[in-house]
Amino acid sequence: MDIIYFIKALLKKKWWIIGGTFLAIAAAFFFTMGRPRLYSSTAQISTGFTIKDQITLRDEGNNIFEADVKFENAMQTMTSPLVISLLSYQLLLHDLTSPKPFVVLTEQDLKSKEYLAFNRDAAIRICRQKMDSLQMLSSYDPEERKVQEYMKLCKFDYEGIRKMLNVNRVTRTDYIDIAYRSENPEQSAFVVNTLYNEFIRYYRSLRSERTVENVETFAELVNQKKTELDAKVEALRMYKTSEGVLNIEAASGSELGLISQLEKALLDERASLNIMNSTLSTLNTQIANAGSGKVTYGSANANASVVSLRKEINRLNDEKLRSGTTGDELDEKIKLLRKQLQQAESALPTTSSTGAPSSIITKEELIQRKQTMEADINASGKNIIVLEQKIRSLKGSLGSYANKEATVGTLQQEVQLAQDEYNRLKEKMNSAIDNRTVPTDNFRQTLKGQPAFKPESSKRAIIMGMTGMAVFFLTSLGIIFKELFDTSIKSPSNFLKSVDLKLIATVNHADLHKYSILEVLQANEDSKDIRKRQNSFRELLRKLRFEMEKSGKSIFLFTSTESQQGKTTLVQAVAYSLSLSNKKVLVIDTNFCNNDLTVALSAKPTLETFSMSREEYSYDKVEALITTYAIENIGVIGCKGGDYTPTEILPANHLLNYLHELKEHYDFILMEGAPLNDYTDSKELEKYAESVVAVFNSNATLKQIDKDSIEFLHSLNDKFLGAVLNNISDDYLEL
Repeated sequence: MDIIYFIKALLKKKWWIIGGTFLAIAAAFFFTMGRPRLYSSTAQISTGFTIKDQITLRDEGNNIFEADVKFENAMQTMTSPLVISLLSYQLLLHDLTSPKPFVVLTEQDLKSKEYLAFNRDAAIRICRQKMDSLQMLSSYDPEERKVQEYMKLCKFDYEGIRKMLNVNRVTRTDYIDIAYRSENPEQSAFVVNTLYNEFIRYYRSLRSERTVENVETFAELVNQKKTELDAKVEALRMYKTSEGVLNIEAASGSELGLISQLEKALLDERASLNIMNSTLSTLNTQIANAGSGKVTYGSANANASVVSLRKEINRLNDEKLRSGTTGDELDEKIKLLRKQLQQAESALPTTSSTGAPSSIITKEELIQRKQTMEADINASGKNIIVLEQKIRSLKGSLGSYANKEATVGTLQQEVQLAQDEYNRLKEKMNSAIDNRTVPTDNFRQTLKGQPAFKPESSKRAIIMGMTGMAVFFLTSLGIIFKELFDTSIKSPSNFLKSVDLKLIATVNHADLHKYSILEVLQANEDSKDIRKRQNSFRELLRKLRFEMEKSGKSIFLFTSTESQQGKTTLVQAVAYSLSLSNKKVLVIDTNFCNNDLTVALSAKPTLETFSMSREEYSYDKVEALITTYAIENIGVIGCKGGDYTPTEILPANHLLNYLHELKEHYDFILMEGAPLNDYTDSKELEKYAESVVAVFNSNATLKQIDKDSIEFLHSLNDKFLGAVLNNISDDYLEL
């Protein structure tokens, strides 16, 4: 439904849309009449950003994203103010030195102050100087400022060239197109070819400066890093051995093994010391027994064996201490000899009073053995001390190995980092040298710009068509948006969506300033003074009249939610329409707040003063209050009007009490009430009417207070006949 509404709204405004479209087309035609015919020339450049044709000293992979950045940088450089300035110098020098200049100045240009202040020789000198030094003109220098003004006059300035210049990358290729349009075909070709040459000259000059700076910078950094690397290598060399760099892990492992062996030897030595102490105790006992007269027996061979074993053990211990070795073979040999010593000592002679001795050991021999044993015990104690010192020394060296390991590890890491930095910088320096030796730009002009044979199409038809279409759609969108955001009740369809009331009739707008209501209603199609469209007003009133007659009721109260809704005009029109159908109509103005109906119909203001008891009532007395209107069958009772309501001003036996009696003399009685939003008049008059009609103006918008008044109309139930949408524009009458 909304789509149909908008379509009809557009159709109603079709002349606005068509008129605006044709006006836009005419404007486009007018503005394109004086457009100059332009000649276009195109040059094409191969960049080499995505395809490598040249041989490079190093292999470099292609990066698509990096190539896109390079393309953008190249195009920005081509259109930069400096490169365009170099092109401007070339154009100006051509026109100043060539017999066939590109631009021929008009008479008006020749009289301009820019041309009169221009110095030809100075301009040639300045342009050549700026070209050689790759510099732009300065606006602060008066002479250069004059050259800039003359360039602008010839359209050789940056804005003049940039407006006609187009530099774009050919999609998904390695090429850049340079296109230029001008009124001279030779100028177009000259511009695209010269722009490439100036770009290459500036680009290579810029790269050359950067390459020299890079090589010098990298050489300085490489020397600095080489000095740092040599210092760190020299610090690490302090920890080198004849086999190379000190292996901290192997050295500390060897020390731990030696400590383990020495601790084992220490345990064996302490065990031997315990045995020798036990033997010494036995000898002391034997010496004591020999002093008391007891005899000690023993074997001579056993004694010789003990002495021999002890000498061998002492020799091996001395050898181990001198060499500082901890060989397993030597330790096992000492351990075996000590076991043999224990067995030999167990075979020593014992003191007995009954045994049969093989030999008798004298006291002197026992004392000698005791001295020997004490010497062995003393030697064993010294061995234990030496072993303990050796173990402590080795354990202390383990801490120094840990410190050395941390120091060496740190130095090795620093040397590695310094080596990596040195290699990277050297690689960059080599790349910079390669770039200086072998240029990295692969720009090639694959297509030379040629003068065009014929100018480009003016595209006037396309411009006019696009302009017309744009205005057509913009006008249509403007109308749609206006309708979309317009909250007024401007059409019957909008009324049905916004107001929950029965719509019994619609009345269109009539020009009542130029014509009276009676003239509009009596007009016919042959009338020359009334437009034909005014007849729709009469037909719509006939529909309202039909609804009133069909209701079977005679007393109607016309009210509205707010003022200025057209109640007064509508009551008059309905009364005229009913009178034309030979109906007698009584119009009573009960709108005390605004008695326009009384004024419009020139009625006597007698409503507030009439008072008559029912016993005294007669029509003849009422008839004296009624103003006879010029139109037959219409009578009017007016009111004075004021700031009061019907219950406040009307007497006890007022006229409204006798409306049913007046029905015997009139077919219809029409009353106008005050607006419901602002006054209570209509609510007080509702009980005197048989039916209520609400009038809404199409230009009105609904507010919350209107919704409250609409609720009151709903509460009337069957007494509410319906609503009338008044003053509808003919454009929205059918929407």
